[in-house]
Amino acid sequence: MMREETVAENAWRLEEGLYRILLPMRWSVPFVSVYLVESQGRRMLVDAGLDAETSLRALGRALKAIGVPDGSLDLLLLTHRHPDHAGGAGAVQRRWGGRVLLHPADLAPPADGEPESVAWAVLQGVPQEVIRAFAGFKPNGGVELGDAVTPLDPSRPIELGDLSFEVVEVPGHCPGQVMLHEKRRGWLFSADQVVEPDAPNVWMSPGVAGDPLGGYLASLRRTAEIDAGLVLPSHGMPLRGGLREFVSRQLRFQEAFLARVRAAVPAEGASTWQVAIRLAPSRQDPSVLAEVLAALSHLGATGLLERSGAGVWFPAAT
Repeated sequence: MMREETVAENAWRLEEGLYRILLPMRWSVPFVSVYLVESQGRRMLVDAGLDAETSLRALGRALKAIGVPDGSLDLLLLTHRHPDHAGGAGAVQRRWGGRVLLHPADLAPPADGEPESVAWAVLQGVPQEVIRAFAGFKPNGGVELGDAVTPLDPSRPIELGDLSFEVVEVPGHCPGQVMLHEKRRGWLFSADQVVEPDAPNVWMSPGVAGDPLGGYLASLRRTAEIDAGLVLPSHGMPLRGGLREFVSRQLRFQEAFLARVRAAVPAEGASTWQVAIRLAPSRQDPSVLAEVLAALSHLGATGLLERSGAGVWFPAAT
């Protein structure tokens, strides 16, 4: 069982120079963990939490208890651009300093304003009577990063004192999501790559193209090969060992989810909306539609489904 030394009501020391800080969120997932790393007088914060007073105050209390003065961060590493990870970056950087790093694929947010969201919903077959609920679907939460962000070079390790973090690119959940692996200490900052409970974890939302679920599945298989003694997820408790088994369970969930989505496409065809309603009739919301679209697009990319020009999905001809 993971043992943590309590530093504050929402902060724990895991190992020398490594702290977990729990920050509140306003969604069904109630918390996100950010991590502070210290080595030879240098400090890095991994993720920033939401741009919300409750989150920023909780972070301030934790950093004060740990002994981090204002302006003393060297680096603020954002694992990806989702609002619970990058939303508070501007406020954090202004108070605690630090060079902000983000993967280039996440520097420019997708086009997901109201016109794009409505057009996306129409293409997925959303009925006119409910389409207004989709107009404000912005999975990036309007994250504004300003000009203070340095593009992360994933080919080079991040050096912090005597620590060296390999940058592991894991696109799918977000185009530019990365993990950090400190091989000598056995630490893996896994962001949203490994999650509990099991969930689709990939959204093909407005502005997202290609096959993000295919990218996620490929990056999950690579993740299973990493030798990590301590896995540090953004949601859920740290994990001592067992990464391969954890990832294997996620892959089995994804295979079952894809099978369910494929089975929900009738011979006469169906829109993305109709498939989503078949799978989750009580959850008529954009996030479910985006999850189902990611699965349908992957099934299309692998030749198991076909999509007409009118946006209707059919089983592939055999």
